[in-house]
Amino acid sequence: MIYYLKPNRVYRSYFGGKRLDKLCGKKYCEDTQFPEEWIASTVRAFNAGREDIVEGPSVCENGKLLKEIINKNPKEFLGQEEFNKHGENMSILVKLLDAAERLFIQCHPTISFAKKYFNSDFGKTECWYIISAEKNACVYIGFKPEITREKWQECFDNQDVSGMLELMHKISVNAGDLIFVEGGVPHAIGEGCLLCELQEPTDYMVIPERTSKSGITLTDKKMHGGLGFEKMMDCFVYEGLTEEELRNKYVRHPKLTDNCMIPIVDDSITDKFKMDCLKLKGKASFDFGNTYAVATAINGNCKIVSNGKTNEIRSGNSFIVSANNGEIIFDGNATLMICRP
Repeated sequence: MIYYLKPNRVYRSYFGGKRLDKLCGKKYCEDTQFPEEWIASTVRAFNAGREDIVEGPSVCENGKLLKEIINKNPKEFLGQEEFNKHGENMSILVKLLDAAERLFIQCHPTISFAKKYFNSDFGKTECWYIISAEKNACVYIGFKPEITREKWQECFDNQDVSGMLELMHKISVNAGDLIFVEGGVPHAIGEGCLLCELQEPTDYMVIPERTSKSGITLTDKKMHGGLGFEKMMDCFVYEGLTEEELRNKYVRHPKLTDNCMIPIVDDSITDKFKMDCLKLKGKASFDFGNTYAVATAINGNCKIVSNGKTNEIRSGNSFIVSANNGEIIFDGNATLMICRP
């Protein structure tokens, strides 16, 4: 079956969202602290100081929580192979993210770190497909060869943000670029980036930067994620790379072809998830087989026909397809990001 999803904007510690509003066709567009759309999410957001507010889990158009629908028959919904691996848990989380300012420098755990300190089977390896980018847009990712834990600790102790950024690679980005970010790798999305993010299904992070340029100041708990300041520094993997090594490992420039499901992230990059892009011009049909798939339209509109039912999808709309749904016919002019485990 196909389940269509309600909008699901989530509070974050930075400003953005205006480009998301435009993508969704809203008349009034503004930057707020709700700069992310969480898609097909079964994850609760970690926002220190807002623990009493449940943010993150997706609701379907029928009014039911996605997690409730999955739990009724997880083997059929997720697919036998995914059920064998992860039980009733989804192994991916999809987001649309709009940065009106540079995000805080941060780092997410590897699976081994998450198991040890967060009692989680998932870390937070992620990737970013750049939908649009302002002139001079960039991301910061990975340590330079001269990194040492002592240098990083000194910058943190002194809150020397420029020093931290200097120890990281600054990579210019354009629409259509793909950036892969392994757990343990420091990173910061730069101002002017609108992207589709695919990641492991957690909200674990550590943030060595206390105050943003816009004046947002983080609590201690938001910075160390409950680990404490000493332990949070263990989350970083202090592996330095040259820019050439980093680009070969983490940067891709995929080329799209009309009416084809083009791989953006595949087994050559990671075994944790897959991302494809469908640039639809007219009619095309696909069968996602024995696993579920999450789709979001990033421009245009189209009709979707599946199991005798027709629905219209517009830019900003999202849906999830359960395993073994069968053939889906797409018809229209649109670009869709398709994410799978």
